Amino acid sequence: KAPAKAAKATSSPAKAKKAAAPAAKKAPASVKKPVAKAKATPAKVAKPSVPAKTAKPRGRAAAKAAPVPKAAPETVITRDMIATRAYYIGERRQIMGWAGDSSTDWIEAESQLIAEAKRKRKS
Repeated sequence: KAPAKAAKATSSPAKAKKAAAPAAKKAPASVKKPVAKAKATPAKVAKPSVPAKTAKPRGRAAAKAAPVPKAAPETVITRDMIATRAYYIGERRQIMGWAGDSSTDWIEAESQLIAEAKRKRKS
């Protein structure tokens, strides 16, 4: 019986390969094989470019090119602002019957606006 099996195996090369290979069970289609994930590479960070050497401006250009350090924005007090405030101070002074004139109203208005601007700068 043994020589007969050997004769069958040699009769077809395809059958011989199947017979020699161990029978491997196939996994069902629903089962997925784990996939190896690619390693995450860190993103490249561009370095800031620094110019080799810059020429310094001279004369008027130097004054314009120099950066001006900015402090808190200053409040500008205009003549119109003072005049409006002096008008209302004078109106109140007359209604109340207090002594005074337009020049003292102007000085009082100016001092009030300056004091308000200082308070705004502090806060």
